[in-house]
Amino acid sequence: MSRSGLLGALRAGGHRSLTLVSAPAGFGKTTLLAEWVQTDGPGRFAWVSLDAGDCEPGRFWTHVAAALSGVEPDVTEVTVSAMRARPRRIGDLALPRLLDALSAGTDDVVLVLDDYHRAETPEISALLAEFMRYRPERVQLVVSTRSDPALGVARLRAGGDLVEVRADALRFDEAEVASFFDGIGLPELTPTEGHQLAERTGGWPAPLRLASLLMPERGRATFIEQFSGASRHVVDYLAQDVLDLLDPETRDFLLQVSILGRFTGSLCDAVTGTTGSGALLADLERANLFISVDSAGEWYHPHQLFTEALRVELTRSKPTLVPVLHARAARWLEAAGDLEAATDHAIASRDVHLASRLVAGQVQPMSVSGRGANIGRWLAALSWPEALRDPELAFVRAVAASLANQLDDAADWLDVARTGDLGALDATGLPLGFRVDFLESVTGVNDVGRALASAQGAVAAAPNSTWHGIALACLGQAQYLAGQGAEATVTLRHAVGEISDAHPIMLALAVGTLGLAEASAGAPSHADPLLDRRADVLRNVGADRSVAAAVLLLAGGERARRRGDPQGALVELRLAIDILADMPRSTWLADAFLLLAATERLVGHGPGALEAVDRAQEVLDRVPDAGGLVARAAALRAALTAPSRHATEFGEELSEREVVVLRLAADGLQQREIADQLFISYNTVKSHLKAAYRKLGVTSRDAAIVRLHQLDAATAPH
Repeated sequence: MSRSGLLGALRAGGHRSLTLVSAPAGFGKTTLLAEWVQTDGPGRFAWVSLDAGDCEPGRFWTHVAAALSGVEPDVTEVTVSAMRARPRRIGDLALPRLLDALSAGTDDVVLVLDDYHRAETPEISALLAEFMRYRPERVQLVVSTRSDPALGVARLRAGGDLVEVRADALRFDEAEVASFFDGIGLPELTPTEGHQLAERTGGWPAPLRLASLLMPERGRATFIEQFSGASRHVVDYLAQDVLDLLDPETRDFLLQVSILGRFTGSLCDAVTGTTGSGALLADLERANLFISVDSAGEWYHPHQLFTEALRVELTRSKPTLVPVLHARAARWLEAAGDLEAATDHAIASRDVHLASRLVAGQVQPMSVSGRGANIGRWLAALSWPEALRDPELAFVRAVAASLANQLDDAADWLDVARTGDLGALDATGLPLGFRVDFLESVTGVNDVGRALASAQGAVAAAPNSTWHGIALACLGQAQYLAGQGAEATVTLRHAVGEISDAHPIMLALAVGTLGLAEASAGAPSHADPLLDRRADVLRNVGADRSVAAAVLLLAGGERARRRGDPQGALVELRLAIDILADMPRSTWLADAFLLLAATERLVGHGPGALEAVDRAQEVLDRVPDAGGLVARAAALRAALTAPSRHATEFGEELSEREVVVLRLAADGLQQREIADQLFISYNTVKSHLKAAYRKLGVTSRDAAIVRLHQLDAATAPH
């Protein structure tokens, strides 16, 4: 695959002291230089491939002189022989002779020293620096290496006398990955496959070549998904080309710190139990050993595939050391304030106590900031028996289940939590017993009586005003579901005043339930002006599919109905049901269906109202204690199934549509608004009202509404 942009960068080094191609193994340094030779023609390139045997100056410069003699007529066998004859006098005899021979020529020459790191010694670097300084300008010096040479690279860079091609430039981007696979005849990659391969390999060419050789004709997506540093062929490549070339101390260091995703010198000191890691990391970064450093020079980042391969080797060779290293990392990261990374390492160390403490301390801040997915990921990883029995973790699992609307699971985990020390304090000073009572009162809505008792216990044990307000919110919820609308209104007004904005989900639940309680008690609404703001906050924290969000929608539906917009109420109620449908055994879902039924009845949709009551009853039949919802469902069903008895003293009965129009008029709607709500014409509304007035023997709207209320009272089921 041609890399024309990089070839242009190489050519730009023709008038600089040094062209440096520096990158780890497998990044295609030699391949790039070979393409340059092939593209521009070999006639002006002197190529030297170096190995460990070339670290003796006489041999090194003999190879250099021999390569130059192939493209430069004035560099003769005499020049080459001088290198062999006086290996100890290279600097003062043979090298000046080589420079004199080069100064006689006129054509441009490129000297390529490939794999320079294999032969580099202080003596050779000193001689090469002299060659670089005194060479004719027409001779371009190109050094290809895995680590930066001791040629004053920083000084050359500062003086604008250096051209560099490094790993970041050599990486394949997604388009180049696709071109590479097309070029070797494999079927075209999809954009997703190209993205995955580029991401998994970090654009590192060597693993991409391995992937191209191993990729099957069928099941390509699965192969790409599973291709990682743990793949045997990647591990073998790194072992042979990288790890086996390191000294034992460096190899052991890299194996131990491979448990880290990123690291500093002090973190590595803590993990390895040594000192001096900062200097070693700087050396490794300069050596291009698959480690890069941030702009501040503090945090180092290893290559993903390299790290994965090291972890495989660490697990194979020192399995008992792995949890010890993770525990050390967890303690250092916790002390440094990086609690999320500390938690990951605590879980990997299988230290249940440490992991439990770290996870529990982050439930509240992560929940209110919309990052609950992290909690779920940690809990899924804490899956061994001891972790599943831990009371504190059980409480955290109950919280996570409640946030996911999995109320039955939450109840099961609360039972496990109750087996612990109920006086045990969490990081915020809350006893486990209070936390269990509080959460049970929130999530235990399927058993309203039990939720009432738990809420009362939480109110009594609340340690401060904020938690007292939260406990009151739970009590008010239970009171509303128990059919105690007036009591719930009083309780929830206090709750809303005590809960701080730091608890947005509980504050939203309190506001929404207050709106419903006020509507059921016929009380003036304090909640209506707060509903929209609370809904916005829930969206901002990623809780717009929570129970609290659904309760706000239910309260919004009641607000719309009271304001004479039953169609708008239906929209909000159905949105709430869509959220609550994730909890098919929740009294909140039953309540939502009953509110829907009442609103459907208001607009004259009798069959829809009956269906909603049936859906509510299906839920009520499956919960142990539905509180006051059972009686509400029975009353609604009786009203919907009773024969129409709106007979006037003149012997005529009001039609169902006439009753609906009058009820909407009683809610304050004007004739055109009634037409909009019922999707009928303005003239049809006028006709219904005119017929109703005649049947009722009245001449005004107010008189008709009074007579309708009298008929409703006379025909209500007793």
